[in-house]
This record gives sequence, structure tokens and C-alpha cells, in this order.
Amino acid sequence: MAERFGVVVAVGLTFFGLMLIAAQDVGIQIGGGSSPPDRLVLTSQNFGEVGGARTDIRTSNLGSFTIGEGRGNIRAYRDDKVDISNSLLSSNSIEFEYNATQPTQAAMSFEVLGKTGNGAVYVQVNGKKIFEEKLVTTATETINVSGDDLKPGMNSFKVGTTKGGLLSSTTYALEDFEATVNDRKFNDHVDSFQMYQYELEEYVGTNLSFNIPVDSSIITKPLQISVNDNNVFDSRSVRSDKSINIPRSDAELQPGYNTIKFETEADATYEIENAQVTVRYIGITESADREISFEINESNLDYVNRENTDESVMFDYQEVTGSNTLYLEIGEFNRTISPVNGPNTMELPEGILSETNTLQFESEGSFTLNNFRIISERSGDS
Repeated sequence: MAERFGVVVAVGLTFFGLMLIAAQDVGIQIGGGSSPPDRLVLTSQNFGEVGGARTDIRTSNLGSFTIGEGRGNIRAYRDDKVDISNSLLSSNSIEFEYNATQPTQAAMSFEVLGKTGNGAVYVQVNGKKIFEEKLVTTATETINVSGDDLKPGMNSFKVGTTKGGLLSSTTYALEDFEATVNDRKFNDHVDSFQMYQYELEEYVGTNLSFNIPVDSSIITKPLQISVNDNNVFDSRSVRSDKSINIPRSDAELQPGYNTIKFETEADATYEIENAQVTVRYIGITESADREISFEINESNLDYVNRENTDESVMFDYQEVTGSNTLYLEIGEFNRTISPVNGPNTMELPEGILSETNTLQFESEGSFTLNNFRIISERSGDS
């Protein structure tokens, strides 16, 4: 009988030991109740790639011109934006000179961005008024100057406006004003193209393209092209169609206007047609805004509201393009952060989570966002 009692006690102790081990594994407290977990995941989601991106292009047209000894349209003056005005007390006009060799004609082109008053735009060449007309806003104008009004040597040009009345005043806002003279002389060609800050931030590449009619060019010396005084091309073995890569660092491309120069030497002549600078950059094509809703049941909310638990947002982030600034909003709480590539954690203040919650995030960039979680966990000192 004693032997059977010993067996029963041994079996009982073994069973109790196994139950104790199992209780430790699953967090069950012997004596009633279960211990709270160290961490609760309140919501989780994989968003994948957010904010689509593709390559955009922008082209600046440089036109057609002649390089070297020969006849061609030579730029005499240029201004991106200028106002011409006339009133009782003041006036403002465009005035410039050009030293010609054998001029045959000239031309001035511009766009009228805005106008106030009832006056007319006029053009004087060598003191003679050759044009006067009232222009309308958004009009693109080209004013031609006959060779009879030009001369070898220095020629003076003036573009202004009349008042429109004895006591009236008039102002014209002009954009892309350019004056050229068809002349025979050894000439280079200097132009400019614009780069915007966002293009350089998301830069892909820049190309210069143009055509050279071989039958009208004298290719005895190299054609040289520089950007911001940095050489990007130097060759005389050119095809009729040419595309040149402009390296960003070598050309020292910068926001604003960048100077491009075409030149050659001695008796060489290059007819340049349809010169264009094309900038390629990454553009955002899809909104990077997202919104999700999630609920927290009563028991989990009790856990969140404990004094020894902390809440935070965790996610894995990988930038694709654009700004890495991310705006997050949960209820009345919001914050703008700059995530790093890889895991990120942002702590949440107490009391912002409730039974029903809405989370929103916005960005001007394109990125991947995965393993997104809002968690509550016991603090380290508890």
C-alpha cells in the first residue's frame, strides 16, 4: 500500500511540474489569471511602393545659327524679362548697339506677358522709327528690320512705348526678348538654358542635340562647345545629326541660367540647325497620401492605458525619389519626420489612441513602406 501511495505522489509531482513549465511558456499564472504580454501589435500593414515616379523631360530650344567665318544670324541683345514704360515723369526702354560688318537684316522677337495703359510699342533703328503698334497681352511678336535701315559699323537700337495720351502712362511686360542681326563676320554663338532646383535634385541627365548640314559647312577645324566655360565637346568629325551628353559635374550645372558657347577657328564654318538642350529628371506621378482606420478592443485598450506601457509607430522605409519628409497624423496628434532607409521608430504620446482610430500620412516623395506597425509594450523599468 505504501508503495502504491509513493507511485501516486511521484506521478502527481511530475504532472504538477509539467503544468508549471507549460504555464511559464504560455504566460498562465498558477493560482488564477494570465500575465499581460510584453508587447501588443495594435495594427499592422504593408503598403509597398507609395508615390509612383517616372522620368520627365524639359527641352530648351536654342534655334539655328552659324559658327565661324561666314554669314549668319548673330545675337545682338537678349533679356529674359524686361518692362518698357512711359509716363509723365519717367520712362524705361531697351537700348543696345551692334557693330556690323555687312548687315542685311535684323529681327526682334518677344512675348507680351502683361500690359497696362493704351500706349503702343515702338522700335527705333539708328534714330529712325521703323515700327509702332499697340500690342495685346500673350501675343508673340517678331519685328523685322530691313537692311536699308542698317549700316556697316555701329548700329543703335531702341525699343520703347508711347504714353497713350498726354497725361496717361503705359507699361509693357516682355519676356524672352531677343535681337539678332544677319551679318558676315567671324562669330561665335553664346546662349543659355535654365535649370530648376527640383530638376537638379532629381537629376537623370542632360543632352544637347543639333543638325549640321554638311554641304553648307566647312569642317576644317573642330567645333568646340562649352557649358559654364567647361569644355563638353571638341571634334570636327561630326555627323549631320549629333547628340552630346552634358555631364552634370564637368559642366558645373547649377540652378538658374547656364551659359553654353559654340565656337571654331580659322576658316571653318558650321551651320547649326535646331539646337536643343533636353533635361531629364525624376517626376512624381502618383500621390503618396494614404489613410487607414483600425479599432482597439476593450482589453487591448486597457493594456494601452496602463502606466507602465509605451506606444510607438514602427516601419521599414526605403526612399525611391523626391523628398524623404513624411507627415504622420493619428487623431489629434501629428508630426513631420525624415525617415532613414531601413527600420524607423517614432514614439507616440499618451492618450491619443482610442477604440476607433484613423492614421494618415502624406509625402511629396516616392518610397516603399512595409512592416508598418503601431505597438504598445511594457516599458523597460516595469
